[in-house]
Amino acid sequence: IFRKINEGIVGSNQQERREIGFREYMRRFHPDCRIWELDLHAKKDVEDTRMLDDFFEHHPEVKNGITFNSKVYIIGEYLLKREKRGFNLMGYDLLERNVNCLKQGSVFFLIAQQPVLQGFNGIKTLCEYLILKKEVQPEHFMPIDLLTRENIEFYYNR
Repeated sequence: IFRKINEGIVGSNQQERREIGFREYMRRFHPDCRIWELDLHAKKDVEDTRMLDDFFEHHPEVKNGITFNSKVYIIGEYLLKREKRGFNLMGYDLLERNVNCLKQGSVFFLIAQQPVLQGFNGIKTLCEYLILKKEVQPEHFMPIDLLTRENIEFYYNR
């Protein structure tokens, strides 16, 4: 698990909830899996590079990584710069730098959360509640998309 922290604070509650859910899933279905963590520091790119070098030197057996925020490009760009192959990295959000890493193969897949659809559903629910006085559900589950190097162009062209 790669985290980008700012002055010792993880980015958001959403990021923390994703990690909690991931850990629960791994405990339940893959209890023997060892999870390593690396906290990278906001605004300290040179230090991050040293920390990543040290991590991969001491853990050459690690072949999979995840970020629970939109900064997967930090590790993806590092992997490209170091020409490290065979590492499966996943992260969130279709930032341009994340997509570039996906296309170049340093990110294995991105989770896209359809922010436009989320916003539309939020406004629609708010209007139904405030204007139409409808009772609304407290939770509204949304689909997510798993994007790979092979399907990213299709996703943009739909």
